[in-house]
Formats: sequence, C-alpha cells, structure tokens
Amino acid sequence: MKISAINTYTVKNRQNNINNHKNNTNKNLNPSFSGHTENPIIINEYDNISCYILGQDMRPMFQQSDYRVKSYDKPEKIADFLAENILAYSANFDKNRTFERTAEKNNTKFYVADPYETVTDEIRSKHGYIIYDNEPKFPTLEELREKYSSREVDAHDYFADLRDYITYQQRVVSADEDRLENPVEKNTPQQEEEYKERINKANQKVQYAQNLFNIMYKSGQDFMYKDQLVNNLADIQQKSKIADVKLETIAFEKYLLDETIPGTERHYENEAKNPTDMNYKLRLSLLQGIRYLKERSEQMQQEYDMYAHIKDHAPEMIASTQEELNRTLGRMGRNFEEVKAFYENNNLENI
Repeated sequence: MKISAINTYTVKNRQNNINNHKNNTNKNLNPSFSGHTENPIIINEYDNISCYILGQDMRPMFQQSDYRVKSYDKPEKIADFLAENILAYSANFDKNRTFERTAEKNNTKFYVADPYETVTDEIRSKHGYIIYDNEPKFPTLEELREKYSSREVDAHDYFADLRDYITYQQRVVSADEDRLENPVEKNTPQQEEEYKERINKANQKVQYAQNLFNIMYKSGQDFMYKDQLVNNLADIQQKSKIADVKLETIAFEKYLLDETIPGTERHYENEAKNPTDMNYKLRLSLLQGIRYLKERSEQMQQEYDMYAHIKDHAPEMIASTQEELNRTLGRMGRNFEEVKAFYENNNLENI
C-alpha cells in the first residue's frame, strides 16, 4: 500500500459537458462534479464501442467484448452493454456512487448530479442514468482500533477512504457555493441558510478528516511493516512444520536431476566433435537442456539451504519476528491513543 498525500478538489464552473466522444480516447476527461451530462460511449474508427465511465477506461475489463458491439447496432444492444460496464464499474472502482436508471432505457447519457441536487423530470427525460454521489463512510474508532492492534493482516486502506471522504465534502462545498452565487432562481432566505449550514458542516468534516489523516500518517509505514511481519511469521511457522519432509524430498529430487547432467554433457560433447547442419538443432537443444538442469539444480540447492536454515534456527527466527512485531504494535498503539483522543475530543463517532 503506497501512502500518498491528500489531493484537494479543484472547484470548476457549473457546465454541461455534452459530447459524442466519437474517436475520443482522452484519459484526462474528469467529471467536474457540478450537475452535468456525460456520454460514456466511445466509438473508434472501426465503429467499435467501448465505455469510459466517470474517468475510468473500462476497456481492460471488457477486452473480449470490445468488438462485439458496434455503433450501428440496435440501441437496445448498446444500452445493455453499457449496463454491463456500469455493474463492473460499481463492483471494482467506486462504491460511493449510485446509478439510477431512468425510464429512457435506451438512452446512454449520464447526468452526474450535484450532492443534494433535486433532479427534475426534464433532466430524467434526457438521460439514461442519474448518478448520485453518496457520502463516503467515515472510519469508526473500532475499525481503526482493529487496524492498529490486530495481529492479523489488515490491508484495508483507510487513507484512501479519508481522501474519498474529503473529496466528497469539497464537492458539497463547491455545489452549495455555486447555488449561492449562481442560483437558477432567486434563493429564499431559508435556502440560503441551508446552503451556508451545509458548507460550514462540510468544511468542518474536511478539517476532521485531514487532521485524522495527519495523525494516522505517523503510523503509515508501520501499517505495512506490521502486515509484512505477520506474513513472515506465518511463513516461518509453516515452513518449520514441513522442513524435514521438504529436505528429504528436495535432496532426493536433486540427486536424480544431478545424475542426468553428466550424461547430457557427454551427449553434447559427442555431437560437438562432428558439428553439422543436421545436428545443429540437437546441439542447441542439448546446450539449453544442460543450462536448465544446472540452473534448476542451483535453485533446488538454495531451497534446500533455506529449509535447513529454518529447521536449525526456527525457534530464534520466530522469537525475533514476534519481538519485532510487538515493538511495531507498541509504536502503533501509542499512535492509536492519539487517534482515540481525537475521536473523543471531537465526538467523531457521531460525525
């Protein structure tokens, strides 16, 4: 898990982004997250259709399907292919968005709604899908307690969760600031108060998430190191159990393999005494075979030495790894106390 800094959301002007994307393979076409239209259908020069959903190129997931759908196929077929892509996107890339299919079943255009936007019937009539941006889940203290204290591998990336959470809150701020500055109709005092309240709340959530990110960042490398130690410990324990059997098996198999090398070398030497075009491929094959046998023998020797070392030193290897794991969990535990205090002082369980 590579830990990267938080990329803040850049506010963009509200606009409609209606393009047919004919021959468009631009991978930097990021949605602005201001209520707008997108066309996820890409048509190449051969009339093949593929999909580009909210900045994600779906072609690698549909390599066997790219050429089964053409731009001149029936709208129903194209719409069904898009629906498959949407399911794959939701399962593999972003679970914080809801794709609502409208009554316009064959329409392939997306309407990406603002946070808290009320989508009108007119908008629905012009789009096949309404995409709602759901608020990502803020990590709970118990989830983080498990992350900091578990002696099992925990690969969940809470840094990514916090980045998603921050980006969403910044989109809320952007959308509501736009509603204040560029209302479709004059805002009522109640609406203005609601927008300002949401902006303040979202900004506060951004601050909480950024502060939590910074606190957790102190243990960022230890999260990965702890998981590595847990895997190493399990690996040593498993190998120590089977060391005797593996040593016997490797020794026997290596003996049989080594016995074939001298005969293969003699065969090659005999052929090399009278090199001809006729035996060229045979000589080449024998040389490659000799090289493979020697490399494989060396690999087996290394594997044998590794198991022999584990058999002789497993107790101290296990104890050393456990001690290092304890030290790492100790550092993480001290950092968790800071996380816990931050949650309690700011009542973050009810955020």
